[in-house]
Amino acid sequence: MAFITVNYNTRALLEELVTFFRNAALPFSHTLVVVDNASSDGSLEFLATCQDVTTIANDENIGYGRAMNRGIAASQSSYLCLMNTDVILTAGALTALFEHCRNHAEVQVCTPVIRYGDGRIQGFFFKFGFPTLYLELYKKLWNKRFKKQLVTASEAIKVDGVAGAFIFCDRKLAQAGKLFDEDFFFYYEDTELAHRLFKQGIRCEVLPHQSIIHIGGQSSSIRHIRLFYASRYRYIAKQYGSRHARCIFWQDRLRVGIKLIFYRCAALITGSEKILYKRESYTHVVQVLREIGQNGGINPAAGTRP
Repeated sequence: MAFITVNYNTRALLEELVTFFRNAALPFSHTLVVVDNASSDGSLEFLATCQDVTTIANDENIGYGRAMNRGIAASQSSYLCLMNTDVILTAGALTALFEHCRNHAEVQVCTPVIRYGDGRIQGFFFKFGFPTLYLELYKKLWNKRFKKQLVTASEAIKVDGVAGAFIFCDRKLAQAGKLFDEDFFFYYEDTELAHRLFKQGIRCEVLPHQSIIHIGGQSSSIRHIRLFYASRYRYIAKQYGSRHARCIFWQDRLRVGIKLIFYRCAALITGSEKILYKRESYTHVVQVLREIGQNGGINPAAGTRP
């Protein structure tokens, strides 16, 4: 069993992950593979002291998908567990996943319930199709319904796909040592992978009685906003077609434009920190969308780079 993670300046989280695997009583042999994307926070110095960790040190930040592919290629196990460094695992959940996949050969992707630190269930699952692509309300209602189903379920539940914070899968899914589409630098690489596997008929299940925590975090910098939206339209173009990517692009421009107008008006009435933050955030998003439209950024063949 190979546990693979990509690290970029998250030394403290990495140390906790290494400590977990050193102490966890797992009923199967395993290795921890860390792909470091040129961290500058002392992560490599720490990894140099870890003889029980396979380290792949990149000379630059090559992005999540490309780095994860390098980790996959360096492993030899029958099962892969792809995960972020900011997850809090339990030996019970990992053991249950391993046994479930071993006892159900038809299940090639599996995950426990992924929660926030306060216990709330995250939106770690995907429902693919035009209704969830175009109708935000439908997507929210479906997500809410599925979360309720997870709480009451007595057995594994089939789902279209799961997010990349934690993916337990059969190594056979990796073609030539690769799983992720390397056109994506960051954001939506996991959505594209899940959708591609879904189209191939790969069965994905969630174990409702097992859970882990994903700490998570989100940047609102211009750079990350640009990466997010460029990757979003590239994913849609690849899996639904360029016409739908353009439609969603204009739908986003309308939606974000309306919100910006609202928060600009609200800022004239109240100078609250929250309102001003929202106004600034949507100003950045409008700027990014305008740039993407002007530069022809909806292109499934081009890579997304910072």
